[in-house]
Amino acid sequence: MRHPLSRTSWLAAALAAVATTAGAQSAQPVDPEYTAKIKEYLSDARISTELVDHLPASATVPTPLKLLGHIVGQNGELDHAADIHRYLKAVADASNGRAKLWTIGKTEEGRDLVLMAIADEQTIAKLDQYKGFLKALTDPRKTTEAQAQQLLGTAKPIYYITSGMHSPESGGPEMLMELAYRLVVEETPLVQNVRNNVITFITPVIEVDGREKMVDTYYWNKANRATVGNLPLMYWGKYVQHDNNRDGMGQFLELTKAVTRVQNEWTPTIMHDLHEAQTYLYSSTGTGPYNDALDPVVVDEWWILAKNDVMEMTKRGVPGVWTYGFYDGWVPNYMFFIAHSHNATGRFYEVQSYGPDPYVVKPGATTTSREWFRPNPPLDSINWGPRANTNIQESAILFSLDHVAKNKHTYLENYWLKNKRAAAKGRAAGQIAAWVIPADQHAKANAAEAVNDLRTQGLEFHVATSAFQAGKVSVKPGDYIVRGDQPYRTIADMYFSLQNFSPTNPSPYDDTGWTFPLMRNLTIAEVTEKGILDAPMSPLPAAPVVAAGGVTGKGNTVIVENTSDNNLVTFRYKLRNVKMEAAEDAFDAAGRHFAPGAIIIRGSRGPVEAELKRLGLSGYAVSSAPNVKTHALDLPRIGYVHSWTRTQDEGWWRAAFDHYGVPYDYFGEDKLKAGNLRAKYDVIVYPYGGTPLGQQAAGGGGGGGGRGGAAGPVGTQAVPYRHTAQ
Repeated sequence: MRHPLSRTSWLAAALAAVATTAGAQSAQPVDPEYTAKIKEYLSDARISTELVDHLPASATVPTPLKLLGHIVGQNGELDHAADIHRYLKAVADASNGRAKLWTIGKTEEGRDLVLMAIADEQTIAKLDQYKGFLKALTDPRKTTEAQAQQLLGTAKPIYYITSGMHSPESGGPEMLMELAYRLVVEETPLVQNVRNNVITFITPVIEVDGREKMVDTYYWNKANRATVGNLPLMYWGKYVQHDNNRDGMGQFLELTKAVTRVQNEWTPTIMHDLHEAQTYLYSSTGTGPYNDALDPVVVDEWWILAKNDVMEMTKRGVPGVWTYGFYDGWVPNYMFFIAHSHNATGRFYEVQSYGPDPYVVKPGATTTSREWFRPNPPLDSINWGPRANTNIQESAILFSLDHVAKNKHTYLENYWLKNKRAAAKGRAAGQIAAWVIPADQHAKANAAEAVNDLRTQGLEFHVATSAFQAGKVSVKPGDYIVRGDQPYRTIADMYFSLQNFSPTNPSPYDDTGWTFPLMRNLTIAEVTEKGILDAPMSPLPAAPVVAAGGVTGKGNTVIVENTSDNNLVTFRYKLRNVKMEAAEDAFDAAGRHFAPGAIIIRGSRGPVEAELKRLGLSGYAVSSAPNVKTHALDLPRIGYVHSWTRTQDEGWWRAAFDHYGVPYDYFGEDKLKAGNLRAKYDVIVYPYGGTPLGQQAAGGGGGGGGRGGAAGPVGTQAVPYRHTAQ
């Protein structure tokens, strides 16, 4: 039995250690003005932790207050993305080697997308080396188990935080400025642990075009609300609004492409997207069913990370931090699913809205009830404001970063394991060994476009170098092959398979199908025969693929088969001055059988042949036109109508028109009342706009001119999403 004094001595030593730690923390001075304003603008003292109730002072790194004139979380203040980027650059420039900022792409409207990396000085100095460590852990075909085990001791996880996707959800971009400052400047043990063991990536505004419009709209409404009324936020990005977070598979938007490039180049271990749609902070796990292609370890990581958030915030008495009871985890079209398709882990927060004007939150009983997933529920009523939004999500993110820093070996090991298991599936019994996409299939241009789109996401393609049989699949030279023994086969598993969603489950959070062969009108053959992995094939060259196209045969009349390739639309509009006809019946010519809809072009072989080759389409030359009934394949004059209440759906259609080169006149529905449309247009395209067409046209478009019910004649008010003197 120990002497009682030894226990007393141990206690004294422990208390001394705590005192030393506390002294080290208190040795760093705080910024008194900024800290006072944090307290001034916090609407309820319960929404705070020791991590965010102050701001450390720095003699060199500017605070948001110093550079922008206000603190993060100040009532009535929002910052344009350009100013957020300017602030982060100032932090990086003054960080003494702890941060770096660079551009990762441009938006549709030409604005910069940026990424900031924060870590300790030696890590930032050797950032490319740490990139290489994670790349090695991504590919078990090149890295041995022994090498991986060594890397687990030297690599560092990248924790990638994105925000500002949904433009009205304004708090994340603001908070990330303060988080960046804190991670660079703070010298507490927690922040030092994060800086030394995690590489934090930050893209503060992912929908930059929408952020600028949203901030303009907020300040315009603030100045004019009393006399004119509120303007709605009609447009976010150039094309879509909330659906910018439904582009993970289609990869049309520049913001999606930029994040995918980051994932492919840097292989972040965790991607964390910030949103605002729940009370007070939801840390994602989802209710299930979870996507079948997810490695079970991903689900475990969701839960560990979320429960850590809930526990740490609950320990500090912060109400309303919870998980589980929102979203499911089924559909892979969200941006953070880019991480999942690359064997990393994606997650998100939904936070009570930033504002930035204070308001009262009074949630219903289903939100305030105490549940197993919500042990400290939201209050019946609380005064909320932008500083509360900042405090709650900045605290939770810091706890997540600290958790990953403390457990970096586990998360790196999990990442290595997920990549190993994905690659091993290709040679495992009962699993798909490869997928074959015939290069000469009916819609071969669609197939080539799909191959290019999938390659940009990181999926590797090979091409058959000679003919061979793989089980029941006959493979021809030139056919595209997706090997199943690559780590990113997860993309193929996720996209190519049929979904098995139990009818006994509630409807998915997004009730949509996504099977790639059906969406793209493709033939994709599954091969389970393992011999295909040893069949003659070579990696597809890096250049984008184009289906074999052009004109075969002799003669000046060219027949183009109606293959339903999307590029046929582009072909027609590119050669708008060339007369074309569409066959109304089937016919035989050039040794082939053509179905109705075949395009017949007389006497213009030169320009036709060049365009067919460029687009990967095939034409067949004959000496004279076939004897078949035809009609002119004329080009309709298109009037494209948008509502003033909703631009979500029309944006996707407009994006498709732009992508395939279809011209149109674009105007608001209030102009429908002017009439005489037949004189200008052959076709009116009017996508769903939130309310019936008749109501829109008769009622002036819900306020017209983007004014959201404002006083005055339609269209007379200046609108923030157009550049004006205001």
